[in-house]
Amino acid sequence: MVARQAPHSDRQNGVDGDRGPRGAGGIADDDLYVRLKAFEGQAAVAVGVGKDPVNEPMIRHWCEAMGDTGPAYQGPDAVAPPTMLQAWTMGGLSGHPGRSTAHEALFALLDEAGCTSVVATDCEQEYLRPLRPGDRITFDSVIESVSPRKTTKLGAGYFVTTRTDVWADGEPAGTHRFRILKYAPAARREPRSQGGRGSGDRPRGPHPRPVINRDNAGFWDGVARHELLIQRCTDCATLRFPWLPGCNSCGGEGWDTVAAAGSGTVFSYVVMHHPPFPAFDPPYVVGLVELEEGVRVVAGLAGLRPEEVRIGMPVRLDFRTVDEDLVLPVFSGLPGPVGPGDELPPLTVPVTRTLIVAGAVASRDYQDVHHDAEAARAKGSPDIFMNILTTNGLVGRYITDFFGPRAVLRKVAIRLGAPNYPGDAMELRGTVLARDGDTTDVRVVGANSLGHHVTGTVTVTVTGTTPEPTP
Repeated sequence: MVARQAPHSDRQNGVDGDRGPRGAGGIADDDLYVRLKAFEGQAAVAVGVGKDPVNEPMIRHWCEAMGDTGPAYQGPDAVAPPTMLQAWTMGGLSGHPGRSTAHEALFALLDEAGCTSVVATDCEQEYLRPLRPGDRITFDSVIESVSPRKTTKLGAGYFVTTRTDVWADGEPAGTHRFRILKYAPAARREPRSQGGRGSGDRPRGPHPRPVINRDNAGFWDGVARHELLIQRCTDCATLRFPWLPGCNSCGGEGWDTVAAAGSGTVFSYVVMHHPPFPAFDPPYVVGLVELEEGVRVVAGLAGLRPEEVRIGMPVRLDFRTVDEDLVLPVFSGLPGPVGPGDELPPLTVPVTRTLIVAGAVASRDYQDVHHDAEAARAKGSPDIFMNILTTNGLVGRYITDFFGPRAVLRKVAIRLGAPNYPGDAMELRGTVLARDGDTTDVRVVGANSLGHHVTGTVTVTVTGTTPEPTP
């Protein structure tokens, strides 16, 4: 997978900045750049060792932070999400003990020049084999390049690129190329909306809340855990939904629950145009879905245009995180064969402060700009912002959610633009670029209120199938 982050690109936020000589800051007379460039080709880490073997708690924490419920990452045969590759090499709060003297000297020069702040701007990853609990991680890293001085809205500084090769129990597991900006912070700027979702979009109001009482609290507790629980009478074993105090078949008051498998069909549906509600964008579809267990559920049909919905069409259960306190069950269409030009249903991710901090902690990224608002402001940012590894994880989740449990990420190439600040929302959309047998290339774009947060390409393989391309 490849992941590139540029929180302030030259087109949107100015990270790429000046590209040629500009007096004392230009290439021709930048003596510091000449000294920095001498570090190219030198080792940054030699025979680094991951602080922990691949393990289930870290996998679980990562998936909880990303909202990734992929079955491949659960159970006795679980593997780690591929987008965790870099997390296994991170030094955590205590730092990287294996960094070379060349790496330390390079960063000392930058610090002495006033470039004391750092932000990740690019990361390219490719996955060579799955990582499983118990795998011991080793890695080495080389300083590939140092850029000339660049002026960005964050501040002036230098881009440093390293390449890391990762092994699991001595076998090649993946590679990642990482690019950071070491910079002297500029004056802090407040973020301004650039109409990332279109200048005609109206602001959304708060989402309506379900009425929760003692009769249905257990259902909503299950939804918060990404389970859709169906009541079952303990006297006659009849399933019932919605939740009720007693059984309609035998009158029995005792009950337990079973978790819905998640498959169903559209029994009926309605397309909502009017009246308008601030939290919704009409037209949208509300369906009556008949689950394979035999009960029917009213829920939103996510990622489906009204003209795509048909009575009897198969759908699968998903869960939408509206905000920190509300998760809703929704249903989406099953992915069929896709071909160039086909669009994936969008995924909206609320960018909460909790998500930003949880993603940073799950990825062992303790850069203060991802959890400490005061430190972030001191370094030129209006608030904390999402780290590159979290965006990696969300893009990976978006693709595997669509392609299903047999989907395996091979490569992801993403670049970030406008930062994800708390209180915003990011909408991910995908378009199929190419298909070759069971392997598909998808272009991904994610927008927030400031503009494009992420753009790039993902390569995914659906194992065990070779679907026919669409005409």
